[in-house]
Amino acid sequence: MTEGPNGHDPNGNQIDEGPIEPTLVDLLADLAEEFSDVEERPVPGGIEYVTHERAFVRLTGATAHFRLRPEVAAAAIRTPAAAASPLGPDWVTFSPGPLDQYALDRAQAWFELGHRLAAEVPGRAKRH
Repeated sequence: MTEGPNGHDPNGNQIDEGPIEPTLVDLLADLAEEFSDVEERPVPGGIEYVTHERAFVRLTGATAHFRLRPEVAAAAIRTPAAAASPLGPDWVTFSPGPLDQYALDRAQAWFELGHRLAAEVPGRAKRH
């Protein structure tokens, strides 16, 4: 069957292309919407997600950089599609191809941890 304009067949019926694979861009945008204190800020070549004036994710194309703690970033770079980031020792670069469940889980965990760390007030002792 040939596809007509706007994903319809020549008779005007919608063509079902199956499930749409999530992208890192979509995932990060969805995660950002879950937090009322997250702002999206344009930067050269992409965007940053910011809370309390601290960037914790930078997205450039299909690559995300997550700000974590240096020891967490050091462990994270040993996972698939991750590498040391040029942004510093507390950042990890993540460039997955198609997002499988493991990549989705890592991106979500790193987004949430980055957000929590960026929201912490420097110098304030944590209470347990």
